[in-house]
Amino acid sequence: RYAYHNNLIIKDFTKAIILPTEKEEDKLKSINKINPFTFEEQQVFIKAIKGHRFEMLFLTALNTGMRRGELLALTWNDIDFDNNIISINKTANYTTSISKDGRGKGSIMVQTPKTINSIRTIPIPVFLKDKLKQYKTIQAKDRLRLANMYHNNSLVFCNRYGKYLDCSNIRREFNKVLIDNKLKARKFHDLRHTFATRLFELGENPKKVQTMLGHSNISTTLDTYTHVLESAKQRI
Repeated sequence: RYAYHNNLIIKDFTKAIILPTEKEEDKLKSINKINPFTFEEQQVFIKAIKGHRFEMLFLTALNTGMRRGELLALTWNDIDFDNNIISINKTANYTTSISKDGRGKGSIMVQTPKTINSIRTIPIPVFLKDKLKQYKTIQAKDRLRLANMYHNNSLVFCNRYGKYLDCSNIRREFNKVLIDNKLKARKFHDLRHTFATRLFELGENPKKVQTMLGHSNISTTLDTYTHVLESAKQRI
């Protein structure tokens, strides 16, 4: 049995530990342009996703700066409602098995984050904490209703049966919201960029932003958001 991951074919992937091979600096070089929402666009987006099945996923990404894989791996045990913090200690990524007949069905792999800095705790805004608690209550009712059909993985963001979300569905639904509301095309990752952009616009210290985003060094943060920092300086 084989898996395809980071351009490598790995045998017996169900037992393998896959270590990330791409450095953060190399990924940064491949980014063409970040496209954070403007404040006005952000308000349009928030209004548009109200009642959407991925509303809490989108809102959490927008207000914590978590990566998609970190969100998909997040469990309720990672959220400390008493101290208003989220512990980020794992990430979920899809791998695809390869057989002699071609590419097979994908499966989820949960592993530790790519760098030590990605393991972090971040604060939860009060309004988001309240919404997450409400969301947890609704999810618990669904779990009881589905009984033994529900896979209790303790995931915060999952499908109706408690299983890991499909990245392609998230991407498709995200794009649909943008199109339906006449917002320009973006990637899901731009929700993370939007979070960081708002922090810089509010005058947050770059070192704190680096820590919250889980960047391995301050230069990654500064290089990524140079234009945001310059715009903020011009307004002072």
